[in-house]
Amino acid sequence: MIVIKTVLLISLLLIFYQDIKQRAVWIILLPVFAVTGAVLFYTETIADHFIYAVPINLTIVGVLILINYLFAKFILKKSLFKETLGVGDLLFFIAFALSFPTLSFINFFVFSLLFSLAVQMVLKLFTKEKSNNTQKTIPLAGYMSVFLIAVYATHWLGFYKSIYLL
Repeated sequence: MIVIKTVLLISLLLIFYQDIKQRAVWIILLPVFAVTGAVLFYTETIADHFIYAVPINLTIVGVLILINYLFAKFILKKSLFKETLGVGDLLFFIAFALSFPTLSFINFFVFSLLFSLAVQMVLKLFTKEKSNNTQKTIPLAGYMSVFLIAVYATHWLGFYKSIYLL
């Protein structure tokens, strides 16, 4: 199990690094995160819980993407994947959905989004824009990776008994 945890941690660290530096992520890292997260979830819970939670989580992600699509199209008048949300972020959401039971997923997903917003706002306060051509995208998957690293670390170090609430 230590190998799975190490691979998961490395994939999240690489997602963070690449998203911060390049605003893009190697496509192979997202399935690695999905598989390792799903394996840990499956081994920590009863198979039935895994089988029921994953489709529910994916449905939640689908509904959120649909709402974002409609908001982008009709309110912002922009393309969802070209201007408002990266494909890598969507794939990260899917991998995230495979990694936790539904209650934990909703909890961690919401708080990782709030964490991302807070980090972006703090960084915006302390960085001055050098020109009008500066990158205005947010490395959402990268920030969410940092949050998940903290979640997994607190669990693995024994500070939080179970992140796999049932």
